[in-house]
Amino acid sequence: MSATTPAIPATPLTARERAVLAGLADILIPAGTGMPSASEAGVAGEWLDAVLLARPDLVDPLRAILAAADGVTPADAVERLRDGGGFGVLAEIVPNAYYMNPAIRHRIGYPLQQPVPIEPDADSDPEAQALIASVRERGTIYRPTPP
Repeated sequence: MSATTPAIPATPLTARERAVLAGLADILIPAGTGMPSASEAGVAGEWLDAVLLARPDLVDPLRAILAAADGVTPADAVERLRDGGGFGVLAEIVPNAYYMNPAIRHRIGYPLQQPVPIEPDADSDPEAQALIASVRERGTIYRPTPP
């Protein structure tokens, strides 16, 4: 699957660690119903780097998981993580890396968060009015600038 590579530095994981992660990730997100598996979507490559750039605190726990999973079948390794802890780290990284891929987001029709303008005078939408109520209640909080 082709995707635009983000302009971020590579995470210092070895090729072996990335291969182990790809196997684990495919247990969590296998291919199916027209969607690629996690490894096919670049979860162990560029999108992993993007997740770990945002969450560098997960690098060391991920390395520990990958070291324990090396030489074990991916299914057994994931089962051990569920029983012994560490599954949360994997469950945090893999789906986030998967959905960072723009091709995946396109396939599921997720355009990212979009701004939704609220018309301050439109009283017809009670939800919108509830969102801006606190702003209206606090009043004007700016300083005029000289002309």
